[in-house]
Amino acid sequence: MLLSAILVCLIATCSCWWFSHLITRTWLYPIISGFIVALALGEPIEGMKAAAYINLAYLGWMTVGGTMPGNLPVASVFGTAMTILSKANPSTAVVFAVPFSLLGILSWQVSMSINAIWVNKAEAFLNKGNITGMRMMNYIPSFFVSLILNGIPAFILVYFGAEYMQGFLEHIPNHLVSAFEVVGGIMPALGIAMLVSFLGKKHLMPYFFLGFFAVAYLKIDIMGLAIFAAIIAIISNMLTSQKEH
Repeated sequence: MLLSAILVCLIATCSCWWFSHLITRTWLYPIISGFIVALALGEPIEGMKAAAYINLAYLGWMTVGGTMPGNLPVASVFGTAMTILSKANPSTAVVFAVPFSLLGILSWQVSMSINAIWVNKAEAFLNKGNITGMRMMNYIPSFFVSLILNGIPAFILVYFGAEYMQGFLEHIPNHLVSAFEVVGGIMPALGIAMLVSFLGKKHLMPYFFLGFFAVAYLKIDIMGLAIFAAIIAIISNMLTSQKEH
């Protein structure tokens, strides 16, 4: 468990460390970071299920005008870890993820406030012509800030939290667990609705409903639907190009 706790600690730290997003932003999303957490905990299948539920709930997630509806990396890492450690149904993963996501807003604000110090230090090094010092201030201190605010809590959760979470779940009434599962079912629908609201352009909506009903009534799987969608996109693009010429 010590190794798993260290790995999850590093995943939580790096997923919230801004410099890592310059390398890849894919683990910003639960389907990736949650799956990596699941691998670290030795439960890739159940972890992927939990991460998928969390990802559905946050399909329409975005920051607009500086507002932050939730901390997605915190939600994915902690939500998936909590679900696996407590051996809960993956459908309840969203219920675990949402409170951590909201707490993650506070940790994000704290980290941004602290990291402003390193910006001033970097500018001081730059004014002296010390490029190496400037780069060090930009990259290294922010890692340790994320480690303290996100990595260490993740380590504590994994290393000490399994037994506590199991005992906690045993004291939760069955009707409350059922309510959690209902909420877990509603949240993905809300996420999809948010996504549609952002993509709800009149010329795109027929394609959306075509895909939805193809899955619902023709029983086409996601891979098959993706192939047909790619073909339709290519044909549509060819027809548009012909009209322009």
